[in-house]
Amino acid sequence: MYRFLVTLWLIIATAASAVAQTSLPPFTANDRVVIVAPHPDDEVLGTGGVIQQALAAGADVRVIYLTYGDHNQIAFKLYRHTLFLRARQYLAFGEQRHAEGTSATNLLGLPADHLTFLGYPDWFTLEIWRDSWDPADLVRSDATRATAVPYKDAFGYQHPYRAASIEADMVTLLRKFRPTMIFVPHPADTNRDHRSAANFLRLAALDVVADGLHPTIYYYLVHFGHWSRPYHYHPELELKPPTLLLDDGDWQTVPLTRDQTEKKYKAILLNRTQTTIGQYFLVSLARANELFATIDVTTVPNLPLDLPLDWRKAVRNKALVFVPGEPAQKLSEHVSTTPAVAESIALEQTMFLRQGSGLIAQIELKNRLGKRTNVHLLLYGYKRGEDFAKLPKIKIDITPFGDLHVYDGDKRLSNHGITVTSVANRLFVRVPLQLLGGDAIDHVFTATRANFGEITPDDTAWRLFALSDGQTGPTAFLIVPTHQPRLAPNAFRARL
Repeated sequence: MYRFLVTLWLIIATAASAVAQTSLPPFTANDRVVIVAPHPDDEVLGTGGVIQQALAAGADVRVIYLTYGDHNQIAFKLYRHTLFLRARQYLAFGEQRHAEGTSATNLLGLPADHLTFLGYPDWFTLEIWRDSWDPADLVRSDATRATAVPYKDAFGYQHPYRAASIEADMVTLLRKFRPTMIFVPHPADTNRDHRSAANFLRLAALDVVADGLHPTIYYYLVHFGHWSRPYHYHPELELKPPTLLLDDGDWQTVPLTRDQTEKKYKAILLNRTQTTIGQYFLVSLARANELFATIDVTTVPNLPLDLPLDWRKAVRNKALVFVPGEPAQKLSEHVSTTPAVAESIALEQTMFLRQGSGLIAQIELKNRLGKRTNVHLLLYGYKRGEDFAKLPKIKIDITPFGDLHVYDGDKRLSNHGITVTSVANRLFVRVPLQLLGGDAIDHVFTATRANFGEITPDDTAWRLFALSDGQTGPTAFLIVPTHQPRLAPNAFRARL
């Protein structure tokens, strides 16, 4: 009966995930492979087969660990059979996870001197990305109580918990290893540290373009609802992309031999602190293949000033939602595997166009729930040759009552020039590029969130978009498609 159910699930999953997948090109001795793992175990979960195949081909393989994984509180407490842990015990668990990661990758054939541990705070790296670009903003881990990397054997020892520290470490290592291929978590992965790893890697990749480095970036998925079901070890089954991410990049597969899958399975089990509560899920990623997406950095179209905005040409960022009523993700880095991921409740998507010196976002809400939410649009401009940490980090908050609040980091701005217009279930937000760092910014990192009070039901992944060359002169009108009324740019506080 169990085998029948597994087979039935496989048929359903295959039908739901039907997509043309190509195979990743075979590795060669000329490849220089860098794998970015947010925590010890992610390198095995996402790329255990890739490590084996790349090493067998004679490629140079390196792993960069963003954290020591020292914040998985439920797993640690169950492992120690105690309800209370002190800061020094969390640090000891970080060292233990360091040892587990070293043992697991060694089983796959990777020597310890090919591993680099940065040592930044587990669970807090997305907060660092979002809020800690100012030198005065230090993040403190609520587990280790540290505000700087506390591990003496870490690459980032004593580096402060600031975003610029992570960016600088990533850039230094990319320049050192000069990768031709990079594997990093997918931007839509639902784990906080996985999302931030994608952000910092993409930022570092932009920084090293001037050094002649143009690696291909492959995105792997670990946490995304129940996507790896059926759980437990099924080496005969293949992983398929989640239905909600089928159009989120071009998916490629790496077929594994049964021996490679078996070795990956054994390597996963060496992460003993994590298998205490999550073995059923972790080993479900040891399959007959591994999946990776390539995601193009698309360019925001720049439309003439005298023509209506054609939103069919816009770049898009789709919203996702976690089904409520599940355990809070903060309890464990692996609890995020439990909630299902479904279509959003209040936020549909955010689309972008450029017109002259303005970046125009269309935030599409859903029904009445969407109109009752607080909407937050985050825009971080990037300009080659300039210090990203010093560029504005703009956060736009729009309340259900039509109030507009704009911040650069934690500083509230009054003279910002942003206009917001409400039409039915859409918000049209025009942002002067000068506010993001000037007309010459060439990329923008962005995300959108919608929340009811303290509850955030919907958000988008962080996206990186390129900006085309701007046209001179101000944007005279915020023009929307012909089936909607034309709106003057000063109508920025229309009630929702």
